[in-house]
Amino acid sequence: MQILNFIKSLYFNFRYLPFRQAVYMPVWITTNFRIHGLKRGQLILHLPYRKSVFLGDCGSPGLQEMKGCIYMSKDSKLIFQGFTVISQGSVLRVDNNSMIVLGNDFYCNKNCFLRSSSLIKFGKNCSLGWNVQINNNDGHEITHDGHVSPQIGDVIIGDNVWLTSNTIINKNISIADGCIIAQGAVVVKSIEQPKSLAGGIPAKIIQSNINWKK
Repeated sequence: MQILNFIKSLYFNFRYLPFRQAVYMPVWITTNFRIHGLKRGQLILHLPYRKSVFLGDCGSPGLQEMKGCIYMSKDSKLIFQGFTVISQGSVLRVDNNSMIVLGNDFYCNKNCFLRSSSLIKFGKNCSLGWNVQINNNDGHEITHDGHVSPQIGDVIIGDNVWLTSNTIINKNISIADGCIIAQGAVVVKSIEQPKSLAGGIPAKIIQSNINWKK
């Protein structure tokens, strides 16, 4: 299996990255991780060192093992600003004219789903538990009292943020530096106070001045 992963990684690097980056083999991709619609120039690495990005590898043992995917559309960008792990079963979907930016030292556990129809941006040293969902597009037009509600909105995550397992982040959300979002929380309003623990449905701050380490 490692030989097959190496062959796929070799192909991926020279197919999608500039030659000067590809020779360092910065991306390690497994056979259970799929690529759809990606074109040269859509994937940007700020630190293209050997094995700085892992796609389909790692993740907590014992969880259902599904195939992950990068799904790119026209004029979309996926930016890795440093060391990145996208575990098995996780999907990154970037719609037309949209972007996902992952800060340095980014870890995504298994079976997460990130969909950007505008911008999803993470700061440095962020972690996602399993089954995290971030979707900044309602998917359908919603009208309230005759007025059409905005369908799309950016999601901005600060530095050192931990989104624990089964959390859901909706559109038009910002989360301040150092925050933790508790398991199963649904975030529908921004968490603007740094170093906060937020939880519940909808998510509210339940503890302040917290710290966490990977």
